[in-house]
Amino acid sequence: MTHTHPDPARPTPWRIATTVFWSFFGVRKRSGHDQDTVQLTPLQIACGAVIGAALFVGTLLTAVHFITR
Repeated sequence: MTHTHPDPARPTPWRIATTVFWSFFGVRKRSGHDQDTVQLTPLQIACGAVIGAALFVGTLLTAVHFITR
């Protein structure tokens, strides 16, 4: 039984999302940072950050809308 693993040079969307989340949160281990530096490109990080920021703002706007109704 063989398991296929994603190519280590090509990170998954989940890996990009967790990297962006931890950068928003402000806590990151040095080993994780070093690994992300090797695997992720600046374009992937920028796209993930824009999507993460949009989701965050959308969540806040939705919460405010329901609270003030």
